[in-house]
Amino acid sequence: MSCATLTRYDWLCIQVFSVVVFGCITDKGWSDSSCVYNGNADACRFGNAIGIIAFLALMAFLMSDAMFDMIAEVMYRKYIVMADVVFSGLLARSIK
Repeated sequence: MSCATLTRYDWLCIQVFSVVVFGCITDKGWSDSSCVYNGNADACRFGNAIGIIAFLALMAFLMSDAMFDMIAEVMYRKYIVMADVVFSGLLARSIK
């Protein structure tokens, strides 16, 4: 399945899944003040930071998707779509 064939519902499911993963890292990533991921605190902090950034972007892009049809200016729509694609690419690259 390519990214071009995903519908809005598919993207929403992927975004909700990312929130669930972030919740798991935040809830069970730390045990007695040490990170359970190889004992490296930076691994937990990185996961938390990426999760917070992804959640904030999720909320911003979700609001922009809800208001997308009400935006009359084509250039603003183009900028929103470009920002969504670029942010998703950068986030995917940082997680890889």
